[in-house]
Amino acid sequence: MKRLVVILVLLGTATIGYTAFDHLGWKWQRSIPVEATSGFVRLSIIPEILDQSQASLNDLRVLDRNNSLVPHVIHWGRVRELKHMEWLAARLLNETFIPQQSTSVTLDFQEMIEKNRVRVALSETNYRRRALLEGSNDSLAWEIVAEDLWFFDVRLQGRKFTLDTFTFPRNNFRYLRLTVYNMTDDPRRITIESAKAAFYRTESKKELVEVTVKDSRASFDPKKKQSIFELDLGYRNLPVVILAPEFATPYFYRGYELVGRNQAVEKVRRKTENGWKTIEQKVSWKKVSTGVLYRTRYENKTSAALTLEGLNASYRYLQLRIFNGDNPPLELRRARVYRRETSLVFQARPQQSYTLIGGNVKVRPPDYDLAKAVRGVDEFKLPVVHSGPAGLLSPPPEKALPWSERHAGLILIILAAAVGVMLVFIIKNLKGLPSKDRRQ
Repeated sequence: MKRLVVILVLLGTATIGYTAFDHLGWKWQRSIPVEATSGFVRLSIIPEILDQSQASLNDLRVLDRNNSLVPHVIHWGRVRELKHMEWLAARLLNETFIPQQSTSVTLDFQEMIEKNRVRVALSETNYRRRALLEGSNDSLAWEIVAEDLWFFDVRLQGRKFTLDTFTFPRNNFRYLRLTVYNMTDDPRRITIESAKAAFYRTESKKELVEVTVKDSRASFDPKKKQSIFELDLGYRNLPVVILAPEFATPYFYRGYELVGRNQAVEKVRRKTENGWKTIEQKVSWKKVSTGVLYRTRYENKTSAALTLEGLNASYRYLQLRIFNGDNPPLELRRARVYRRETSLVFQARPQQSYTLIGGNVKVRPPDYDLAKAVRGVDEFKLPVVHSGPAGLLSPPPEKALPWSERHAGLILIILAAAVGVMLVFIIKNLKGLPSKDRRQ
């Protein structure tokens, strides 16, 4: 009987230890009204939650009214869903060229494979080239796959910007014939050095939300010859994936660099001779992407590539730097920004109250098996619930600095005095020693 009592007590203690959640380290909480909803629900992650959490959302936790953890899955809105993205290199056959006009080569994939993207490496640097792509299964009869494709290589101030990949309607031609045309202002012969293709299949619609740009600024750096466009999105950690700038300048091609950061300045503590001191310093920009933006016209037909896609820019501030060289600065009308539509999926019970907590910068992601136990649970069409306003959790009491750090100046004074006293004794003892003349 005594053993049974001990086992029950241990089990009760273990259960309490598992269910009771320690709020230490978390900064805020929000109520999640589910009303009479039963089953899996989708909690919309609003910009305020993104701003107050880790960029990965690893610090979010859902608690029930018993202060127990409720397993959840984070769903990041799809930018695109790819089924196949392996690049297959092509054999280059029958290369020909017409002086000052064009270069052509046949890309042999050795079988009829499905593809809709090609990446090409060209020789030379600082070029702008129009291209034509044709397809065939016998290398005799050719059909046009895509025309008015453009390759760019821009070298400015020791920087390299290239556009060497383009998409086209899906096909399974064994052969693709690529013709690259010279430009009237650049008749150099350019060799097609290599090419490879891939098939990107999009199976679902994009799940994106347009971001409201809180503030935007444009400037020009005459020394670096850069147009600088800075956007303030209002919230930190926004999972930005698309930036679509709109330029008033009619025709151009320029290299660009996109950088981001979540705050302009930060406070850091540094140790000085008199103890610790808090200073304010600028936060460095982090590189997001580089490439070429262009809008060009050939024979009354305009081609353009002005949208930056596939970004991984979880930042509040974005800065687009355009490298102009000796060209006049670009005029930016506006920029549209899109982020992933993000949500948190968990299982709710009717007449139950739930709380979302977050803001812990050090915690690791929770280890739930929900995503494996219920495959694709984050993809289900589920009722959407919303969180209430944020409430601050009581911060833990600050630990006092060690006595030695709080009184560093006093310690230095004492040490200096001790050294001085020791020097006095040493000098006095040295004077008391007998000299060589007295010994003689």
